[in-house]
Amino acid sequence: MEPADTAHRTTYAIKRQSTQRDATPAPDLFDSLERWLNTPDLAYASWLNHQRLRASTKTVYTAMFGRFCQWLQAQGRRLDTLDADDIRRFLDSAGSAPRQRAQRGRQRQQYVRQLERVFAHLGALGYRGDNVGSLAGAEQVGQGNDQPGRFLSAAECEALIALLTTTLADLAQEGKGAEAWIEYRDLALVAVMLGAGLKVRDVVGLTLNCIDLVEERIELSRPGCAHRARILGFAVAPIRAWLALQDQIHGAADASPVRKVFEADRSAGFGRLSKKVTLSASSVHRRTQKLLEGAGITGERACAQTLRNTYVGLLIDGGATDEQLIDYLGLQASISAQRLRASFARAKALPAGRHC
Repeated sequence: MEPADTAHRTTYAIKRQSTQRDATPAPDLFDSLERWLNTPDLAYASWLNHQRLRASTKTVYTAMFGRFCQWLQAQGRRLDTLDADDIRRFLDSAGSAPRQRAQRGRQRQQYVRQLERVFAHLGALGYRGDNVGSLAGAEQVGQGNDQPGRFLSAAECEALIALLTTTLADLAQEGKGAEAWIEYRDLALVAVMLGAGLKVRDVVGLTLNCIDLVEERIELSRPGCAHRARILGFAVAPIRAWLALQDQIHGAADASPVRKVFEADRSAGFGRLSKKVTLSASSVHRRTQKLLEGAGITGERACAQTLRNTYVGLLIDGGATDEQLIDYLGLQASISAQRLRASFARAKALPAGRHC
């Protein structure tokens, strides 16, 4: 199959945003180290007001941090006297309100991540102590009963890449074209997750103008966040083959830059004969799981998130810097890259075959 012409794709690619990550918000009355240490609840509320978050999210975070400040006051402590064990003690505490219970599950992780950002900001204001939120994250404080990050083992990753390569070669050798469009699509589907780290929501919304096969990147940047996913070598061919087949199926007249890359199967049932319906998130999960099973990968690791995690591991093993991880994964800050490194290091330390 001839490679797809990608010239029109690069023309419409979203430009990389020139932004400074971890930029300190504009100074205000409460944004000083002294204010943070003496009245952390007021300083936090003022700082949070400058963040690009939904109003509902700000309300939740303000309430959460307010509880943390109550615990600080009850302990007679300030932010500059805390360590990672203190954060663990707070998360395990029941609080003073009659119906309050110890933090659990996802909320524990939200606390740790918020404290990572708070201490990163305090560092920008002149605080010279450790980022205890980052240390707590590295020590898995806040994980509770939640599942840790899952990665494919080296053998599983090799098996999956081999499946992508051999299946694509078999389709080409057999002269399969439009009649095998679902097979081509599913190979590209797994390729953009394992080979470019895309999340399911990225896959569902992906359009032609985001893909640049000349630079081997998928451009997902948005205002305030640069995200230029590097496509790893093994993933280029499946993506290229699927895009070429799409062009063949729809014709040049429908090569719109905002055409969805992944389409649903509507060959039967309501809406049959239409292959322009966007693939749903649930379908992405099902199709991914089916292809993983074909590579002998089952259980909890047979999911889309594991593919993104494994992409992270491949980047780290390939020598990617924190800055590159931020760029390739669309992360907000270096602390997120450090957390991923710590998670991957823990996975590699497990006995062979137990990378979950």
